[in-house]
Amino acid sequence: MSDATDLRERLVGRGTESDRLASAGTGAAAGTHTARLLVGPPGIGKSALLDAFCAGVPAGVRTARARGRERTSDISFAVVRDLFRDLVPGDATEDPDLFEGGARWSVSALDEGSAGAEPDNLYPVLHGLYWLTANLTARSPLVLVVDDLQWCDDASLAFVGFLLRRSVGLPLGVVLASRTDGAGALPDRLAEVGAQVGAALTEVRPLDRSGVGRLAAARSGGGAGGAGGTVPELPQAPLLDALTEASGGNPLLVEQLVAELGPATGEGATDRVHRLGREVIDSLVERHVFDAPPHVRAVASAVAVVGAEQTAVLATLSGVPAGSVVDAVGTLARTEVFAPDRSDFRHDLLRSAVLRGLPGDELDDLRRRGARVLSDAGRPAEVVAAVLLVLPGAGEPWMIDVLLEAADAAAHRGARPAVARYLEPVVAARPGDIGVRTRLAAALGQNEPERAVAHLRDALDRAADLPSRAQVAVQLAMTSLAVQQAPRAVRVLEDVLDTMDRELPADPGPGATELRTHVEAALLVVGLDEKKTVAATIDRMGRMATPAGRTPAERQKLAMMTVTRAMDGEDAPATVDLARRVLLVDEATLGGWAVLASSLVLRLADEVDESTAVLDRLVAQSREQASAWTYSLAVGTRATNHVVVGDLAEGEADARTALDIAEQEAWRGNTVVPTIALANVRHLQGDPEAALALLDGIVRPRLEDFAWEYHDYLMARAGATADTGDTDRALATYRRCGDSLEAAGIANPVLAPWWLHAAVLLAGSGRAHEAHGIVERGADRARRWGTARGRGLALVARGVVTPGRGGTDLLGEAVAVLEGSPARTELILAHHLLGRAMLDAEYPEAAREELRQAATLAARCGALRAATAARELLVQAGGRMRPPTGSPLDPLTSAERRVVALAAEGARNREIAEALFVTLRTVEVHLTSAFRKLGVPDRAALAGIVGAARTRLG
Repeated sequence: MSDATDLRERLVGRGTESDRLASAGTGAAAGTHTARLLVGPPGIGKSALLDAFCAGVPAGVRTARARGRERTSDISFAVVRDLFRDLVPGDATEDPDLFEGGARWSVSALDEGSAGAEPDNLYPVLHGLYWLTANLTARSPLVLVVDDLQWCDDASLAFVGFLLRRSVGLPLGVVLASRTDGAGALPDRLAEVGAQVGAALTEVRPLDRSGVGRLAAARSGGGAGGAGGTVPELPQAPLLDALTEASGGNPLLVEQLVAELGPATGEGATDRVHRLGREVIDSLVERHVFDAPPHVRAVASAVAVVGAEQTAVLATLSGVPAGSVVDAVGTLARTEVFAPDRSDFRHDLLRSAVLRGLPGDELDDLRRRGARVLSDAGRPAEVVAAVLLVLPGAGEPWMIDVLLEAADAAAHRGARPAVARYLEPVVAARPGDIGVRTRLAAALGQNEPERAVAHLRDALDRAADLPSRAQVAVQLAMTSLAVQQAPRAVRVLEDVLDTMDRELPADPGPGATELRTHVEAALLVVGLDEKKTVAATIDRMGRMATPAGRTPAERQKLAMMTVTRAMDGEDAPATVDLARRVLLVDEATLGGWAVLASSLVLRLADEVDESTAVLDRLVAQSREQASAWTYSLAVGTRATNHVVVGDLAEGEADARTALDIAEQEAWRGNTVVPTIALANVRHLQGDPEAALALLDGIVRPRLEDFAWEYHDYLMARAGATADTGDTDRALATYRRCGDSLEAAGIANPVLAPWWLHAAVLLAGSGRAHEAHGIVERGADRARRWGTARGRGLALVARGVVTPGRGGTDLLGEAVAVLEGSPARTELILAHHLLGRAMLDAEYPEAAREELRQAATLAARCGALRAATAARELLVQAGGRMRPPTGSPLDPLTSAERRVVALAAEGARNREIAEALFVTLRTVEVHLTSAFRKLGVPDRAALAGIVGAARTRLG
């Protein structure tokens, strides 16, 4: 009989569960992905099922197994390191192919000493571990097994979720097991993993009476077949009933009860079972640990605190000679407190019982000494810190040093929650240490921004000097954006700046000057976030000196000054010059705020190609750094650029990419910009209902308070509403947008050109007289801003409200001006309005020319609604034109378009997958579908179609 068969036969009553697990191994061997999750209370038999599963994995499938442990649950990537320990070399240089491409980012997670790359957040490490797994599966099918998932450290748990979302197409099995809580449910922190596994979740239920009997018989008979191969006798009915009731069908409790009974089977045994009940674990520990010889008790207690450590460590901690430690381990194994194959407890319930049995003062002392022994033995700081974290206080200098070193190690891996856990006791011990408190706030900022803000406010109160207060104020301001407290942060920064003005000398020196510039840059960032502070921020910016842009702080301030000037709508050429000064240096040194701010200004100033090029470089940089957040933000912003120039296919692809990435990550709710861009695409494509549904799905709290997103949202909603035929509601929405801009002090006419579209609707409804005031105000602001697009919009607006030949001439001039701008969607509108005006004036030949231009340009852009409307009017004018069609790439989905575009440029499948933050299988599926839809046999033909489509659009 094989070991695997023997293990499965020992699993009394677990045939169904065993079969479900076995399919994970056979699935991996067959080249498919499979996920399984076992859940149940402690002692129910999950680990035994995993033992049997691992022993029976098909030949040719590699298996890696790890276990979450309560004492290591604070050590970042502890489970990941256990899981990959036997799969990858200790030094990445020994197998460079395994760490090719994105897999290089995994090194910091795998090295206990924190070597390798230093990501600024967790995502690049997760990205690297995924590609490392993909590289391993390219060599052979793989099964990853994690037991006791409830104690998996946060970073490793994040990887499990990350991998489950991307495992389609890999020859990979992922088999997990977790305890349930007291109510029988998964712990809250595992809810996402449970949702991803779905129907593959298997609840391991208690044994029924028959199963209890067979397990008790096997246990008392020494095995599945008893001595000499005979079948051991089942317990008599009264004893079996008592075992079933006392154990609740829990296999571990059944085994312990039988072990406690020994050979007794009569009435006395039944009474003893009733007395022991479910306290049998505590009884076992009491007898074999606390009533055992002192050296056995001391070693068991030491292992309960520090785990299965080397004999020398256990000897130092327990005060027992090394030889006696070995003897104690053997004794504990024979009494089934320890596992037979390692110096650790057979089950964590036994460890917990030992810890419960130790007096509180004794346990704290043991943990304190255990941490010191581990530190002296050279164990990694995170291992030592895991022991310190459960102490009521860790204020001794050496403890603080260990916790700070552990925080450094976790930071190297991008594990910010772990950094925060290590720093919290340091802050408690040193409340006045501003540096540590602000570092804690930085670690909390992404996942717990409210707590971060609270720590920063405390630090602000404790700051002893002006430079410290200024530095804290800047960090507080940027963190306040996440909790929608920007106006409060504005007041803090203004107070700091006012203090600087009073206390700093006329020439404070380069350090103080740079710090003041940082404060001013932060004030501009937070001051432009919500409408209520925009006007005051614009006013304050007018009193600021314009920096040269030589230092990082100067470039940040200069970038935000350009945005402020753009919102004020004053002098586009001068504003563009400032934006270009910001971008003179490599974007990699600037940071997201400066790059995105500069690209936004360039777009508003008609330099859309330059703006898109800036975003393209940011996209490339984010790919190189495996920063999905920056990538998602950049492509979501770029989507709006594409819509402005009428490239709806690219706009849809970018918006969809940003939304797809966000959907599978922690920032899934922060998708306002790409959602609005996609809604604009849907509206222009002729599906206003879909556009409104997208906008209805935006859930950002207090959206109406924000200076940027709210007005874009209102413009998209009004446009889609107008296309449904509800002119009055659309007009009301446009006017709400105008009132909001006015109240905020935002005067740029092209940021949200509500006035143009309101004028067109009013004129089309026979109410042109109502539009004169808003048109003239918009036109005046367009003259101030000074771009071709602004001037063109003003001419269109004035043209639709001016009757007769005068209006037609204005519309003709608008077409000429807009042709020199990047505003393709508004050029289409101008051609259409001019054609209609010519038709109304009974100039059908001239009308046909304008309408044909509108229809052709709209079709090229993919704006099929506008193309159809122009064609219908063209027919009325006596013209003829085929029904409009879109790009030859129209049959493709937005995701397929993005993959096809990179493939046409010569990128390999793996390069495409890494660039788009998707799986290899996703790329393969999209390419196969694209080949079929476009009727092409290979990439060369694909490149030809993509090139033709781009030429046509241009």
